[in-house]
Amino acid sequence: MKKRIGLWVVLCILPAIIFAQQSATTTTQINQINGKIIDAQVHKGIGFATVSLLKAKDSIVITGVLSKENGDFEIDHLPIGQFILRINFIGYNTIYHPFSITSKNSSQDLGNFKLSISTAALKAVNITAEKPAYSMSIDKKVFDVTKDLISAGGDATDVLRQIPGVNVNIGGTVTLRNGIPNIFVDGKRSPLLLDEIPASSIAKVEIITNPSAKYDAEGSSGIINIVLKKSHKPGISGQVFTRADTRGGYNEGADLNFSKKPFNVSLSYFFHDRNGPYTQTLTRHNLVDDSWLTQNSRGVDNGNFQIGRAGLDYFLDNRNTLSLDGAVGGWSRKVHESLQSNYLDSNKFPDSTSLRNSFHGYSFLFYSGDINYTHHFRKKGHTLNADADLRTFTNGGNGNYQTQFYDNTGEPMDEPNVQTNTINGSTNYFVSQIDYVNPLTAQSKLEAGLKTTYRNFTSSYNVFDLDSGNHIFNDLLSTDYTFHEGIYAGYLQYANQINKFGYQLGLRAEEYRYSGAAPAKGAIFSQADNRPQLYPSLFLSYKLTPGDQIQLNYSRRVIRPSFSQRIPYIDYSNPQNLQKGNPELQPEYTNSFELNYNKIFGGSNFLASFYFRNTHNLITTYTAPYNNSRDTVISYVFNAKENNNYGAEFTFQTQITNWWNILADLNLFHTSIMADIDSQNLSNHKFNWFGKLSSDITLPANFEIQLSGNYIASVPNFVKDVSSTEGFSTGNDNAPTVTIQGTERVFGYIDIALKKSFFKRKDLSAILSFSDILNTSKLEYNYFIPDLYVQNSIEKIKTRFIRLKLTYTFGSKNFQLLHHNKNSQQNQNEQPTIPGVQQY
Repeated sequence: MKKRIGLWVVLCILPAIIFAQQSATTTTQINQINGKIIDAQVHKGIGFATVSLLKAKDSIVITGVLSKENGDFEIDHLPIGQFILRINFIGYNTIYHPFSITSKNSSQDLGNFKLSISTAALKAVNITAEKPAYSMSIDKKVFDVTKDLISAGGDATDVLRQIPGVNVNIGGTVTLRNGIPNIFVDGKRSPLLLDEIPASSIAKVEIITNPSAKYDAEGSSGIINIVLKKSHKPGISGQVFTRADTRGGYNEGADLNFSKKPFNVSLSYFFHDRNGPYTQTLTRHNLVDDSWLTQNSRGVDNGNFQIGRAGLDYFLDNRNTLSLDGAVGGWSRKVHESLQSNYLDSNKFPDSTSLRNSFHGYSFLFYSGDINYTHHFRKKGHTLNADADLRTFTNGGNGNYQTQFYDNTGEPMDEPNVQTNTINGSTNYFVSQIDYVNPLTAQSKLEAGLKTTYRNFTSSYNVFDLDSGNHIFNDLLSTDYTFHEGIYAGYLQYANQINKFGYQLGLRAEEYRYSGAAPAKGAIFSQADNRPQLYPSLFLSYKLTPGDQIQLNYSRRVIRPSFSQRIPYIDYSNPQNLQKGNPELQPEYTNSFELNYNKIFGGSNFLASFYFRNTHNLITTYTAPYNNSRDTVISYVFNAKENNNYGAEFTFQTQITNWWNILADLNLFHTSIMADIDSQNLSNHKFNWFGKLSSDITLPANFEIQLSGNYIASVPNFVKDVSSTEGFSTGNDNAPTVTIQGTERVFGYIDIALKKSFFKRKDLSAILSFSDILNTSKLEYNYFIPDLYVQNSIEKIKTRFIRLKLTYTFGSKNFQLLHHNKNSQQNQNEQPTIPGVQQY
């Protein structure tokens, strides 16, 4: 109790220390300018426009920056003298603005610069250029999903597949720099699966590889924040769309938005019907008796998902906004599968065979409600934000297995074994959060916040054996499980800029409480250590020039066991490959270091990152024989001893011409893992690399084309007690990711998409995409148990398919009709005439 009180005392007195430091710091004069770039027609900020600073004497470019996403820009550390500001963005007329920096006028707000569309250029080339779909800065990368053609008509999984540095395997597992990220939706954790979030509802995706103390400590390799669309355009606007693919799936939906102060109302609906055929193959070699097991399964995962959303923003006044959001949705699925197992002798001749046919039906229903209040103080950037979210989920299902064994002649052995099962569960999820931001000066900022997260899970799984037409309850295979989890967090963060040097100090405290029980088994579990944990962060940056910046940062991260990893009952969905959770799992802790260099030049952006992550108590799986069985193994979750990852990532984005944009990403990383289990000291390590390349081309006649590829490779590794095991090979292609007993290998792919827009305002568009052209995407596992087993398995779903999406957008382009004050446009700065250029 004393430790907890001491922790909160530290968090309370730290602001006083910071304020004292701030008051003691002498103010240094910084010559700087700032302004904002907006579209002259729609009066919205233009992001990623090029702002260049030229000498007035000879027009030599001194430096330059890209405008922020909202159109703001700032250039500091300027010498005294006369200059010309040149602002240009593809598809718009270039403007010039002369100004002077003097000792008496060292800090200037140049106001708003309104760019008008270059109609002459558009007529000459008949091409409409847009801002790059991908932008990056020293601490965050932003991917504009609305510009992505390949993921159109898909879901969030398809979106993340296109993002540099992110890998998504065919099972939907997302990794960022070979680690597990924390995935948010609108800055909040969402219990929805990624394939339940339509790509059409996503505006952008933010990647934060090493988050500060302001963010949740969860996630070893950072945060992926999926930002949903929310329009504030005056008037009525929206879209309707439909999509179909050659797998037999389709979806359809609509978005509607109405905005007229003081209200903004949004409505959306999405329906998705899926048809997912899949195959799995497995080969296992028993090294004890030299026997073999092969398995082949084929299945179809069919179902549909639908969700409806409604949102309301009420602008109480210019400084206060109240927002309400609600959603309701659910899905139903039916999975049919046939699994054939062949038991072979040392010569690979059959001893016996089994054939199992199974069916599972699932249903899921959820409700969610969010309320948010934001207050803007008079000082720019001074805000208070309070948020509360409540989500509830219910699920149910039933299934059956029918297994028939055959001898080596193909004759049935005994009667078929029939089992049925039912599953029911519920989840309640509540989050409340308050955040405060105060820019103390033009160069410093203080942030603080509190957050409470509560999760409550229940699940019951009942199995019945069919005997002479009677369903007999199987107590051994049945169980129920409850899970309660609470996270109570607070953070404090201070940032300051001293000339070219900047720093940010942060401290986050999280107290984690967990308890679980299996009442039918008489078992009770709880987290062994409920003491608050501290998660510090430190960011240091130095501006070499306004377009060159270097940053060094550190943060402490955590991954806590999930609900499914803690479920204590055995999963018999594959009778020869059982799985079991571990209610005694402990969280894993990571110390993350990162060095970044960012350079902006012309229309290009280059980011180099070097990182190192050291993890203790890594949560992973271990496979062993089940009850000394010859052909059945069980995989269970446990805490490994240590895991180290280090690597480098290089990302380059460039606008080659006004109609061609290239984005390239290269990741190189080394992974090592160590564990002590069953009196064995196991270790494994490997160096891997993968690259992504995306090319976007705007063509005449309103055509656009996008080509994207992901190539994965690795070099051979040297694994203690593994490489010497006969029959086991990690391979040297397609980047196997290291596990404690082997590797997981993800294969690359190539996608292409073509878009055609119709009508003068491009209200109607059609996108035709071809996914995984070479049909190479699959997932392969290799693992070994010393002196016992060597196993290889391959999972494959139908990833090669053609998809067509039609979208119709509507809404008035001239929103001035709804403005109460047509003359409220901001004043423009007067400037001298410069011959030969358009004036601002």
